Amino acid sequence: MNNWLRRALLSRVYRKIIKQNSLADFKRSPKKLKKISVILDHRLGIDKEHFKKIGNHFNIPRKNLRVLTFFQSQDQINEANQDNSCSAKNISSFGLLNGVLLDFCNENSDVLINFFSGDDINLKYLSAKSSKNLSVGFKSVDHALNDLIIEVDAQNIDIFITECIKYLEIFFTNKK
Repeated sequence: MNNWLRRALLSRVYRKIIKQNSLADFKRSPKKLKKISVILDHRLGIDKEHFKKIGNHFNIPRKNLRVLTFFQSQDQINEANQDNSCSAKNISSFGLLNGVLLDFCNENSDVLINFFSGDDINLKYLSAKSSKNLSVGFKSVDHALNDLIIEVDAQNIDIFITECIKYLEIFFTNKK
């Protein structure tokens, strides 16, 4: 019951943020891609190192490529991943963020890649709260969340990376 109530409250806050985001003026995207952020669902079993390919293609320094891995349980996060990982425990029922999430969501990115395919309110809320100019994601996620939707299976990471690069080259000029 407690978990259900938490999801219901967070869903309400999420819908309010999505409505505000859709009413807000879109920011003009910069010509050059400088910073990429990724929200990665741990359940997909995808290594975060795959996203370096996008950064390398656009000559983005490693410090400007941030990957936040979301775990279902705080117990799954090991010490090596503590600085770039989170769980539902880092989000309150009313949408307050703490720790790594607060820093991640407040730092602006040119592109936010929503690399999750399920209907997890925690992941959707993180994406909605993140400061970004353009968001990329999958068809199976709420369409109001993503500006660019890539229709591939989440397990086909190489195809996703190739398609993502192809479309980002249209928006940004700093390719190799």
